Amino acid sequence: MAPPNVVLLACGAYNPPTNLHLRMFEIARDHLHRLGYHNVIGGIVSPVHDGYGKKELVSATHRCEMLRLALQNSNWIRLSDWECHQESWTRTRLVLQYHQNQLNSILNSNNESPNKRQRRDDLLWIPDDVKFHSGGPVQVKLLCGADLLESFGTPGLWTDDDIDTIVGQHGLVVITREGNNPNKFIYESDLLTKYQSNISIVTEWIANEVSSTKVRRALRRSESVKYLLQDSVIDYIHKLGLYSTKDNKYLLYPESQSRTCFLTPSPSDVNMESPSPTSNYGKYDFNETVTVEQMTSGSRFGGNPLLNGPSTYIHVENIMQERNEIESRYAERIGNEENSKRTTLSMGYPGQAVQIIATHKGNNIVHTEKGLSRPACLL
Repeated sequence: MAPPNVVLLACGAYNPPTNLHLRMFEIARDHLHRLGYHNVIGGIVSPVHDGYGKKELVSATHRCEMLRLALQNSNWIRLSDWECHQESWTRTRLVLQYHQNQLNSILNSNNESPNKRQRRDDLLWIPDDVKFHSGGPVQVKLLCGADLLESFGTPGLWTDDDIDTIVGQHGLVVITREGNNPNKFIYESDLLTKYQSNISIVTEWIANEVSSTKVRRALRRSESVKYLLQDSVIDYIHKLGLYSTKDNKYLLYPESQSRTCFLTPSPSDVNMESPSPTSNYGKYDFNETVTVEQMTSGSRFGGNPLLNGPSTYIHVENIMQERNEIESRYAERIGNEENSKRTTLSMGYPGQAVQIIATHKGNNIVHTEKGLSRPACLL
């Protein structure tokens, strides 16, 4: 036996319609098909009438157009603007009953051509399976979030008759949100427990807390809402200046700031020298004398195995000698090294590994990772 056909209907402001509004339909259909109890043949979004009086609610004309743009890529979710064309706000129970009655009427009218019946714009939401009688009876279920389910417990918001009709005759498909526990709420309600078998709880494992309220706030502040809404909806909003996008007081990048630095230095800021100087360590004071000696591994330091191969060290003594003579000797000895160019350039750089070794004469010799040794006083 084939599972019964179901059409999912979601009511709301859609101010503006977000990607999450559409994703709810996909999550619900996957869940119902996985269980095998229902065959979802269509989805309906029904935006609320302007008379609902919600804060920052733009006109139904704009909300319906944004929904049409958002649904362009969907082949099974459609817009019903019937609510918006009523004289005032319509209760959810009546919205469900209207759409259920229209589906039943079409399914029971076998003598009239579907092309003639579908000329009215307010019936464009009819699923193709219903138009051409390709399936059996269809039940309209209310698709909602767990917050709407819990609103049944708000005093004065819903009548018992409305809840009884919505849950008992149509049924609910509830998408969970973080922080909600619909099963606990159903357990604590005698009326909902009575119709528990007609309530499908769908867990959304991929958390998504996008809401129209947060999107409107971002739009007011000129913040990006890309990937939260369909691109066509974003373009529509900016083109018409909805949600204060044209009259915006939050200038994130004022023209005056585009020519200036974002960070202004503090008067107390001082320039500090690098803790790892990159200058040549061969520089020395005018009164210092430099002596360059050649040695083999361990000969200078009593066979210390930490030093490998021939290396050059610079011995500095604070005695007065002729500076030019010492500079000449230094250049001559360095020039005779096979790798003199590489050794000279690598005498100091940030992060270079060094080792300080005390000799038997009391001198501190610095041995670098490239084999060059120099006195510690030049650091």
